[in-house]
Amino acid sequence: MQLSRLLVLGGVAVLGACSLSTDLPTTRPLGVVVLTDTVDADSNTVLFPVAHFFNGTGVVVPNSRNVVDSCVVIPYLADTGSFPYNQFPALNAGDSVIVQTGSVTASLFPVFIGTSQVATGQYDLGTAPPMPFTPGNQVSVTVPGATGSSSFPPVAASAATAAPYTVNPINRNPPVDSFTISWQPAAGTGSAVVFAVQFDTAATATGNPIPIEMYCSDEDTGVLTVPQAVARLWLKALPGPRNLRSYRWQSTVQNNGPAGLIIISQHNEYRADAP
Repeated sequence: MQLSRLLVLGGVAVLGACSLSTDLPTTRPLGVVVLTDTVDADSNTVLFPVAHFFNGTGVVVPNSRNVVDSCVVIPYLADTGSFPYNQFPALNAGDSVIVQTGSVTASLFPVFIGTSQVATGQYDLGTAPPMPFTPGNQVSVTVPGATGSSSFPPVAASAATAAPYTVNPINRNPPVDSFTISWQPAAGTGSAVVFAVQFDTAATATGNPIPIEMYCSDEDTGVLTVPQAVARLWLKALPGPRNLRSYRWQSTVQNNGPAGLIIISQHNEYRADAP
């Protein structure tokens, strides 16, 4: 599940939209640190932190503590790519960004492109290995900052991260007026969840299957009520797999005078078929 459905351009409709952070104007420099964990070939959970620093004019900042609960059926979008950071002026945030979790510390270094070494505003691990990580553990980020034009100031922040969770079996033939999705809610506060379940339905004109998805965004309460309009389409799904893609996410906003740092933690759950 890509971050593109969280961080969006102002004026663009957001499916399962997150409410905007009202204390972070979108006209000043922004730093976005993305913390997405994954499982490596040895079944160890690891973290690939990536930071982006750019002039954030017109960018919508997500706030996991204030989401708009929604559940809709939309054309199947799959994972359509990450937020287009390259469309915004890149900022220099210093020589390296330090990320620490537990006893593990890693440095993110600037990414350049082309023979002229054009700065992209992105900082990542480069060729260094990913960080050993326990989802749900605290992560701290230290940005050294830089001076001069096109620079991002020093800032540091600590952030809670999204913990693992389990989605309960989803009823394939539910009562239309009492259809719910349930999961193991987070022990703490401040997180939100997204569910995207892809399935096929028949086209009215041709009869050929059309891939669509049930896309739901909710506070991390453990239960989401699916509206009747969506439940009716769910009941008309053709036989076959219903691929579940879900993530729990948590955001932390650190204001620093003329700039803002946003840390977004995301823990993914993928299923070959909806439970």
